[in-house]
Formats: sequence, structure tokens, C-alpha cells
Amino acid sequence: MIQRKLADNLNWTLLHVLIAICEEGSISAAADRLNITQSAVSQNLKKLEEQLENQLVIRNTKPLELTPIGRYCLQVAQTIFTEITSIEAMKGSNLHLLEGNIKLLVVSRLHNPKYNNFLVYFKKKYPNITLDLTVKSSMDILNDLKQKNPAIGICLAKHTSDTLNQKILFNQRYYLYCGYHHPLFSVKELSISNILEENFIAFNSEAIGDVLSPIALFKEAHDFTGHVSAYTNNLDELVRLIYTGYGIGALPDKFVAATHLASKLRRLPPKDGIADIPVYIFWHKHRNLSAIESKFIEEIIDFDISF
Repeated sequence: MIQRKLADNLNWTLLHVLIAICEEGSISAAADRLNITQSAVSQNLKKLEEQLENQLVIRNTKPLELTPIGRYCLQVAQTIFTEITSIEAMKGSNLHLLEGNIKLLVVSRLHNPKYNNFLVYFKKKYPNITLDLTVKSSMDILNDLKQKNPAIGICLAKHTSDTLNQKILFNQRYYLYCGYHHPLFSVKELSISNILEENFIAFNSEAIGDVLSPIALFKEAHDFTGHVSAYTNNLDELVRLIYTGYGIGALPDKFVAATHLASKLRRLPPKDGIADIPVYIFWHKHRNLSAIESKFIEEIIDFDISF
């Protein structure tokens, strides 16, 4: 009876506000996304906490952190949102007739809740379309697409191509991290001055002019003097090297949140992170798209999974 009372009285709009706060990382950013005032966002959050009789968000952290019940509430809210999108997916009586195979080339370790929501939406709307996914590096994906291979690519890119169409899907925010076996892991208070001389583990693509060059530019602008103790082109190996104390490194925040080593990695200053790296969808300008390829591109762009 108590559970039914909560379900009957809970304002579902407040759950949407919670999703926005968590995905954007701050009340101000959530207000911009929802096109309402920061005061309105704060009031809605307070109302939700009052209805649930629990604190959901730990204030004065950047980005905002959730309490244990807050994390559970977010999971429930995201499930509700996904089911609501399925209602939209079922519009159009003939959409289920579209069928076939879409070849997708995707860079590894993309973590974005809205991207996941889109895949749920697309599957429910087009149940007879099969996705054939191959994981490759961003460079290999772009090279394949330039050869007019019948595929769509989702990856990182530094420079636009004259032969490819592209549309930004979302940004991955990168932060600096150290690992459990690094001396900084147990230091109570840290500022950016404490890390300027630390050695780095770097991606091969952090070179100036490459896809992750904003990371190198940040280090250069802030006079980091530590040397690179290891290079890798693999995100999992970079996490391993950070964890084992080879140096500090830059990682996308949502990937870290999803990894089993999240509790063994420590986010370092600056609190706001160091770079936004965009993820794009690409397809060749002069290759005829199939109907289902066109539909996939149209849907993922219209879904607006960008932050």
C-alpha cells in the first residue's frame, strides 16, 4: 500500500529533472538543457527529495555526486525514460516492415546513457533491422569509410574530411586520474600544483594535431613537466597503467564510472576536467545509402543525444 501511494503521488517530471542534473553534472547545466532557471531546477530537486524522504544529491561537489539511494533513483528514472521513448518508437504503422542489415564501425568504450537510450529506441521502432557492429580505431574507421565501404562510422576525429559527412553526437569529458598504486591516491588535499611534475601515461593520439590533442594542449598550457612513462592506443591498457601507478592520465569520466576499477582510480584537479572530445557519426558523401542506413542516420541525429 505504501509503495502504491508513492507511485500514485510521485511527480514523474521531477525524475526527468534528476536525469538532467546527473547527465549534465551541475544544476546550472541542467537548467540550460531544460530551458528553465537554476532556481527551478533546485526547487524540483528539493521536491523530489521531499517526496522520497531522502537526500539524493550531495551538494557542493563538482560534478554533483549522488547518494546511494540517489543512484538507485537515477537508474529507475532512466528505465522509465527508456520505456517512454518506446511509445514514440511505435508511431507509424509500417515502420516494422523495414528490415535488413546495417554495418556500423564503432570506436571502443563509448559510454553515454543517451546513446544507450537511442539504441533501445531504435530496436523497438525497427525490430527487423540488424546491426552488424565492428570495433576499430577511429583512424581505421575513417580510412574504411573513405574507401566507400558500405558502412556508417561512430568515432572521434580531429579534422573534417571532404569526402565524408559528419554530425557530432556527444562530447566525452576528460579528467585527469591517478590509480590506487600511485602516491597521490592517498593524499588528502590536492591542487593542480601538486600534479605538474607527475609522469604521464598518454594515448598515441594525444600528439599535437591528432584527435586527442586537446589533452596535450592542456598540459602544455599549464606547464606540466613530467615525462611520458608509457604510450598506448588502448583505453583498457591506459586504465591498467594508471591503476598500477605508472603515472597519471586522462580518461573520459563516464567510462571511468562504468569500469570495475572506478573505486581504485582517483579524479585529480582541476575539478572541471581538461577537455571535451566530440564523438561523431560519419558516412560517405558519394555512396548511395540504403533505406535503413538513411533511417538510422536520420533517427540518431533527430534523437539529440548530444550534451
